[in-house]
Amino acid sequence: MRRFPFRATIVAVALVVCLADVEANAQQGPPRPSGTSVAVIDLGEVFKNHPRLESQLEGIKSQVDSFQAVLRQEQQKLQGLSDELKTLKPGTETYRAKEKEYANLQAELSVLVRQRKREMAEQEAQIHYQAYQEIRDHVARFCQKYGIQLVVRFDREAIDPSNPQDVLAGLNRPVIFQNSLDITNHIIESLTGGAAHNTANRNSQIPQRGSN
Repeated sequence: MRRFPFRATIVAVALVVCLADVEANAQQGPPRPSGTSVAVIDLGEVFKNHPRLESQLEGIKSQVDSFQAVLRQEQQKLQGLSDELKTLKPGTETYRAKEKEYANLQAELSVLVRQRKREMAEQEAQIHYQAYQEIRDHVARFCQKYGIQLVVRFDREAIDPSNPQDVLAGLNRPVIFQNSLDITNHIIESLTGGAAHNTANRNSQIPQRGSN
């Protein structure tokens, strides 16, 4: 009978310890797959292999080609007015009328070109932004799945020592060295749904956490 309070104390302590373990596990959530907490990605390569980006940009190029055809027609009109002005006597009423017509058309074309250039740039920026958001979503899902906490942009391309601009850009690269941390191929696979693409390697492995 004297041992019962001691045993009760042991049971109570054990229950408290178990409860603490349960609460700690609940706060930590389910175990995450093992993997490195840092990875790198070549965004340029991902953009190049984006399944819809090229076709969307081709759509803008078609608009540019159509606008250039219209612009050439208007420029021919402008050139016609310029040639006609050369045949007229300066200071006459006819000359002043043609000169005004020429100036008005030139101003209209200048405004039109600036407007269309701005519209095209905005469309292209929006397309790139939407593609970037899509890529970012794929990266986020991949990192959540494999426990990656940070992704840094890097460039796979080797530096061309004969090109000063390429050397300067290479010296400013944020990643100097990486070893098996590249998730570029995995993100391209995710974007394309496993479709064939330019450089991604289907056998590439998930970056693993170092043994140390």
